[in-house]
This record gives sequence, structure tokens and C-alpha cells, in this order.
Amino acid sequence: MDGADFIRKLNQYTEQRHRLNPATIFTVITITNFDTMAPHATMLITLQDFLNQHLMMPSIQNISINRIIRLTALFLHNNRFYYDNKIYRFTRGSPSSLLLTETLSNILSFEWQQVLLRELLEKNEFYGRLVFLFSMILKIYIVFQSINQFRCKNQIFFTWNQPVNKLHQLLQTIDSQYSYVKLEVQIGPKIQFLNASIENLDGTLYTCVYHDPNIQKYTLPYVIGNAKAAHSHWFRSSLIQAVRYCTSVYDFNQERIYLEITCLANGYSLEFVERRIKHFFTHFDATSLRLSLDQNVYDKLRHRLFNFISEQHSFVQKNQELEKKNQRVRLTYLYQFGPKRKFNKKLREILSENLRTTAQSSAASAINKKIKIILTTKQQYSLNALLSQQKPSHQLLNK
Repeated sequence: MDGADFIRKLNQYTEQRHRLNPATIFTVITITNFDTMAPHATMLITLQDFLNQHLMMPSIQNISINRIIRLTALFLHNNRFYYDNKIYRFTRGSPSSLLLTETLSNILSFEWQQVLLRELLEKNEFYGRLVFLFSMILKIYIVFQSINQFRCKNQIFFTWNQPVNKLHQLLQTIDSQYSYVKLEVQIGPKIQFLNASIENLDGTLYTCVYHDPNIQKYTLPYVIGNAKAAHSHWFRSSLIQAVRYCTSVYDFNQERIYLEITCLANGYSLEFVERRIKHFFTHFDATSLRLSLDQNVYDKLRHRLFNFISEQHSFVQKNQELEKKNQRVRLTYLYQFGPKRKFNKKLREILSENLRTTAQSSAASAINKKIKIILTTKQQYSLNALLSQQKPSHQLLNK
């Protein structure tokens, strides 16, 4: 599902199945042409074969397979982009920013990935991708609904315990049978995947946070709105990620220092950093790690934060359900200084009271009482933020 889920499952695989030995290597395959793998004719034929083979009914929500193919053809044919005073049309694939593009690319990749997956499952290897590809067989209607996009959606990670030449033979077979796929392969006992450095140290799994040398160090994510609140959440999330990624307590401590310096280098006070560090260790019952780098205490904290993944996903899902029912409302206001807690409390009271008094029935009143109001502050837009929201204007684009 994400990098934390990947690290957790990789740890479970090595601990429970004892499949990591000194000769085990890691492999990362990157599909370099993921969004533009094949011409449109090939994509449509593959889509039709896929639906005919796996769909247990002649239609999806009363839309026949033939009509789905025609609609998809219409979608592919009408993808155009503007560059250097000219308009171009896609002849292979479609824009990566569209959800349907990822779905079509996954279907196109499905057949050749089955060749790889069968080999890995027979050898009891670890295999992972950040996309819900195989669930589409069970619930095919997901293909034409919203699908979450993830970073590294075009990458595959797996372990390999056989001779390396057999792996090369398998990849050559895929390359010869599916020539439209362009693969970039990384193989070795140490590899980088999802911002994590993964290494096999004589049969022991070692992981830590990986910092791309091509990206400038000590930079905070660019946000529009209340930067302080956003960077506060980022800092906490980065500390949680560091614990999950780092096998050694000493690596985590170095990453913690790196995160603190990043905030200080970008103008945040020592009080801002200290308050959030203290809250992090207190919340997860690991205050002793601030005084002593005890590996046993750290391992317990890691175990706690691995279990915390399920809690986070459950929390996000619950909030999404409340938003669908209009029971969760987020309001922002231009208010940055002063007694915000007192202001928020008073504002919630006013909003809740008005929601109750405007209810027309007891049933509606019961629903309104369940509405959760989220109040956040928002900074005035800077000139930089304002300009970043503007789209380039051109006479040709306005026609």
C-alpha cells in the first residue's frame, strides 16, 4: 500500500519464513515506458481479451464490453497536448496524470507479469508492487472506477534465492515475448526502493532511510496554506517513517537529527522542534530513547509503529466515509495568531448550535449532532504561491 507497508511485510517475510540467506539478492524492475508501452490498437486488443477472459458477466453496470472498448478508443484518440505552438496527439499510451492511464497500463502489464509471478511463487519468493493489480480479477468493475495512484507505480520488487543466470534467462524470455515493454533492472545484495536502502548483511535484513544524492538536502515540502501546520504533520510522519525504515537505533537517531536540522535550517524555532520531538516520544511511550539508545526499547517502538499502520488506514477510511455522508466538514480561516484554541472552541459552539437549530426533524437533528468540524488556519498566499497556481494563457488554448 505504501513504503511503510512494504517494509513491514518484507520484515515479516524474512522473520517468519526464514528465506533470507547470505546468497539472497534483491531485484527492482522499473518499467521505463509504463504510460506509453504500446500503440492504441494493441492496448484495445489487450483490454478486450482481458475483459472477455476475466469478466463473469457481459457488461459492467449495464455497459457492454463492446461499448467499453469504443469509449476507451474515444478516450485514447482524443488525448492531445500543446507544445511549442503546435498541438500533438498521443499515438502510444496516454497522459500519466489520468487515472484510466494507470489502469490500462496495468492491464497491458498483467500478462507478462504473470510469467514472472508464477516463477516467484513457485520458489516462495517475496514479491511486491504498489498497485492493486490482481484484485481487479476478483472485482473487475474497479477497472473503471477511481484507483489510488502511488509513487513507483511502475516498479516491482522481489527477492531471488536461485542462481543469477536463471534470473537473467527469465527476464530475457519476458523481453523476447513482450518486446513492447522496456525494463530497467537492478540486482544485488543492496538496493534502493521507495526511499529505503535495503541490504542483505550475511542473511540479516538491514534497512534505513535513503536520501537521493540528486535531491537538495535539508528541504521542506512546498505547501500552500498554513505551512506551520503542514510541516508539523510532515515532521511527525517523517519520524514515524524513520522508525519503520531504520533497523538500527543509531540510524534512526541520525535521521532524527537530520529532520531536526531541516526544520531549523528553514526558519523554525528550537521550541517548535523540541515540542514535536517530545510529543512523539511521549505519545509512543519511548521517552527513554532520548536518554539512551537502547536497541531493545527501539525494537519495541518499531513493533508498535508497524501495528500503527493498520490504525492509520482505519482512521483514514473512517474519515472518508464521514465525508461521503457529509458528516465531516473542514473549514479554513485567515487567522494565524492569538488564542486559537479559544477561538476554535467558540467557533465550534456557534456552528454546532446553528446546525442543531436549523434541523427540521429529530432524525435530521440526530445526524447533525454527529457532524465533525475540522478547523484549520490558512496563511495569506505569498506571491510565489499565487503565481504557482496560474496556468499559462495563450490565444490557441482559449479557442
